[in-house]
Amino acid sequence: MTDRHAILVVDDEEAIRDSCRQVLTKTGYECHTAVDGIEGLHLCRQIEPDVLLLDLMMPGMDGLEVLSQVRKTHPHLVCVVITGYATIESAVDAMKAGAFDFLPKPFTPDELRLIVNRAIEQHDLLKETAALREEKERMKQYFITIVAHELRSPLLLVKQYMDLILGKKMGKIDDTAEEMLGGAHSTLTGLLDIIADWLKLARTNSGDIAGSLESIDIMPVLEKVVQDLQPFADDRGVTLRLERLNERCRISAHAESLEVVFKNLVSNAIKYNRPSGSVIVDGLCAEGTLRINVRDTGIGIPKDEIPFIFEDFFRVKSGKTAEIPGTGLGLSIVQKIVESHHGSVEVDSTEGEGTAFSVFLPTLGADEGKAGPAKGQEAAERKPV
Repeated sequence: MTDRHAILVVDDEEAIRDSCRQVLTKTGYECHTAVDGIEGLHLCRQIEPDVLLLDLMMPGMDGLEVLSQVRKTHPHLVCVVITGYATIESAVDAMKAGAFDFLPKPFTPDELRLIVNRAIEQHDLLKETAALREEKERMKQYFITIVAHELRSPLLLVKQYMDLILGKKMGKIDDTAEEMLGGAHSTLTGLLDIIADWLKLARTNSGDIAGSLESIDIMPVLEKVVQDLQPFADDRGVTLRLERLNERCRISAHAESLEVVFKNLVSNAIKYNRPSGSVIVDGLCAEGTLRINVRDTGIGIPKDEIPFIFEDFFRVKSGKTAEIPGTGLGLSIVQKIVESHHGSVEVDSTEGEGTAFSVFLPTLGADEGKAGPAKGQEAAERKPV
């Protein structure tokens, strides 16, 4: 194959194939032809063309079926369908199925050259866009590495030194120094929280989760979340309770990512609660959907701010939240992780009364759910917290 753009013409009419080959070869393109859909698919795999000229009305495998096949295996291939005037509706259907344009029969050499040139421009644009996306992803991964290793690591080291000093492990310090170091330690902790949340968000956006899904039971994940956050709830004087689901059901999920989801929701429910308030984690498994609720008796969210709570860095601004630390990334991370699991998040909140977040995730079928032991299955038999 040469460096010229390659065109594949698939048409059962010999005259169409020959005329297209002559015109396109003289124009400077590398032109290949196929007599039917099966040969066309074979040549697509063999020569990797840039543009496909595809007749819709062919015996055996018709053009729409060929188009459906090539869209799966060659997503950047630009397809122009060839059709008679009597099949314009079919051409429109083909464009809805992913064709770039259509060329009605009979057509002139100039009309052929014009539409092929436009298709080549589209192909080059798609190729350039894909290359830019790849470069953007490489830069993002590089930046994640820089932040994780060149920024977070030294800050963690500084925090460890501060922990030693404030813990009086290095000797006594006077009250003024202790107060100043305490403020610096608090600021540093907040900065590390921002970095940690940003890294979670960046890794979620990069699509790492989709390739790591497995069949799991959600209860061990929820039990661990509640166990880990129980001391935080006790310190705040908040009652934290986990209730068992109505039945066991399995989902296709990345357990560690869902742990992040429910830790964010439960920790928020504790942070924004009232003294002697409560947080209840419960759920329901029915009709192919797992619903997990995190309900609190906290300060609630103003109705006019609810549409924005899943945006990056957004925080509800009020006198009640001003002193509560946070990065504004937690709920954004929650939504992105849940959506990567083909699920959704809903919120119902009343100011001064409380908030309920509901996470909806698709369940596995009976056969899928029984397909081998999943990670953490043994822990599913533990008693709820």
